[in-house]
Amino acid sequence: MNVRLVITSIVSLVVLSAFPANAANCKEMTFGKCFSIHGRYAIYADGDFMWIVGTKRMLSTTNDDLDKILEKAGWEDHVLFGDFTICPTSTYQKGHMQGACIQSYTNIRLTRRK
Repeated sequence: MNVRLVITSIVSLVVLSAFPANAANCKEMTFGKCFSIHGRYAIYADGDFMWIVGTKRMLSTTNDDLDKILEKAGWEDHVLFGDFTICPTSTYQKGHMQGACIQSYTNIRLTRRK
């Protein structure tokens, strides 16, 4: 087995497990205040990510309820657009992906990937 693949998988699991998966654990932390966005939530091979529409900014995040919707529809072919309340789980650094948890979401729309 490729050692690099094993190490990458372990690091991904550790990083993703650091983010709360449900709204009960998602609250303001020392990393900043929660804020509202219009975004696109998607599952990729290496994790779950939120794109803030109208920016080049991506957030590393996960949400079990949203994952179930995408897995049922086929996560490889679909994404979710909606209005999200996001709470940072890591410090913002320009040029780096920031971790965040999803506190709430509304107006969710399932669409096919382009």
